[in-house]
Amino acid sequence: MNYKRLVSLVCVILLIFGISGCSYGQQGPRIQAGEAVFDAYEKVVNLEQGWTENTQQAYYFTDQGSRLLPYSWFLALEQPDRQALFRSNENIDELRYLPSRPSQWNPDGLPVGFVKNTDQKGQEWMGFTCAACHTAQINYKGTGLRIDGGPTIADLEQFNVKIVEAMTQTYENDDKFNRFAVRILGEQADVAALSKLRSELKTQTQVLSDRNDINYDFPDRPHYGYGRVDAIGSIFNQIMVQFDDQPDNARVSNAPTSYPFLWGTHQSDIVQWPGFSPNGPLGFGALIRNGGEVLGVDGDIDIPTDKSKVGYQSSLEIKNLGRLEQWVAELRSPQWPATYLPAINTKMATQGQQHYNKYCLSCHQVIARKNEGLPYKAVLTPIKEVKTDSTELDNMKRLLTAGNYQDRKEFVLFGKKIGNLTTGLYPLVNAVVGGLLKQPGQTLAASNIEFSGGLGAENPEGGNSILSTLIKPFAAIKNFWTALQFSSVKVSLEGAKAEYYKARPLNGIWATAPYLHNGSVLNLYELLLPAAERSQQFYLGSREFDPTKVGYVSNSEGSGIKPFEFDTTLTGNSNQGHEYGVTELNDSQKKELLEYLKTL
Repeated sequence: MNYKRLVSLVCVILLIFGISGCSYGQQGPRIQAGEAVFDAYEKVVNLEQGWTENTQQAYYFTDQGSRLLPYSWFLALEQPDRQALFRSNENIDELRYLPSRPSQWNPDGLPVGFVKNTDQKGQEWMGFTCAACHTAQINYKGTGLRIDGGPTIADLEQFNVKIVEAMTQTYENDDKFNRFAVRILGEQADVAALSKLRSELKTQTQVLSDRNDINYDFPDRPHYGYGRVDAIGSIFNQIMVQFDDQPDNARVSNAPTSYPFLWGTHQSDIVQWPGFSPNGPLGFGALIRNGGEVLGVDGDIDIPTDKSKVGYQSSLEIKNLGRLEQWVAELRSPQWPATYLPAINTKMATQGQQHYNKYCLSCHQVIARKNEGLPYKAVLTPIKEVKTDSTELDNMKRLLTAGNYQDRKEFVLFGKKIGNLTTGLYPLVNAVVGGLLKQPGQTLAASNIEFSGGLGAENPEGGNSILSTLIKPFAAIKNFWTALQFSSVKVSLEGAKAEYYKARPLNGIWATAPYLHNGSVLNLYELLLPAAERSQQFYLGSREFDPTKVGYVSNSEGSGIKPFEFDTTLTGNSNQGHEYGVTELNDSQKKELLEYLKTL
């Protein structure tokens, strides 16, 4: 019996018991810089980031359990005030998501990060994958550069508002509804079927409208605009209002942040801008993090009234979460593509490295590209030192009524009991752990995939011995038991009461504009200026890249869309802080530092 047959047999046996996460890793040759993105509509090329085309497409279109609206509805829905389909490439591009051609991974030609989900009753839903928020594209002189794992510039707030408007008009307008119904039911639908569809449309429209209201319907709330979302605020509202049936818990989501880039995420000991979410122990912390993300993008979970139950029914596609995390572990930062962008001035970059070592290195460690798969410990910088906008941290400390979470243990099986008043963090962890415990076999498999996948990503060129391949699935049981101890997670949750922001390595930082955690600084050059000299207002929405200042071009004229004006004087939008070294460096030295940042 050859090696692959032996491994396959072990996988089949273990899959019967639901604990194996066996896989052969990435399939096919790795994507090379300059290769065309095969399903893009325009001239878009890949950069070399350690993935194969198979992995890239799997990341784009693997279901994680998000359920926004019935799948057939999304394909049939028209835009507000227009007969053109909501899913048209023009509308998707205006919202700054990435249109995609049909393929074997994506038969209906959905945008990158949009996917079909099938629930236990067989109902098909449209939902998001992590690729919707963590895939970027920058344009320069007619060529698009795809940045896998980069922060999208999509406008999720406008997407949510616009899709509710579209559904509302479809329900209320007979002509719109009739066209919609023909696409769903066909020409010969009877009165009963039409009435049922209209009633279901009204119900789901109300669900999504309520979601928008609890996040957006507040006076003086800044709009998010392109490339930002208040993920923590919306997740807390989902957990504490909709899943807990506590409408008085609704709090304004007024702390929008940039989407973080994903390379290096798996290797860090902690994640999230405030650094409150641990990756360990042994992959289980990452599984909770990813489960929480799904619940924040229209995933479902049922928190039972019977508090003796430890498993909660949910929409989480747990094993897929393990796979997605493994692929992220294999992702690498994009290198500055001199084929498409102006070449780096190496002499200036050499001088710039000295400035970096003096002013930046103590917080932002430098990781050699050959070591990007290795774990690292992130630096947490006190907010009183970095002096950036604190709205996200302030909101995380808000006390809410625990409702159905009261007296449940923080980690379901252990930990302190949740009191009558609580922040949203402990109920969030309780909800996700409960969802994981409902599917223990899938959770064991996912934890094993994440943990062993991370180990493999440390040395992607090396192979695994037969012995290590056989041992890893069985190690999942030990991993899961160790994870239940959760001492490191508990410490991190207690540490969330402190006020920090995470300073991570800056590999690939050139491809992640705008800057600071809330996206309040347009480009890297302005980040090196004193806060008083940074742009107070600028425009977002253009994908066109500025290789000199390193960021997106601020274009008030559009570029096919209505640009969004970012006002740094509004709540949550402050561009203050992070002034390390700016008073010591002259303009020439700042430009040298900028050239060095391009090399990371």
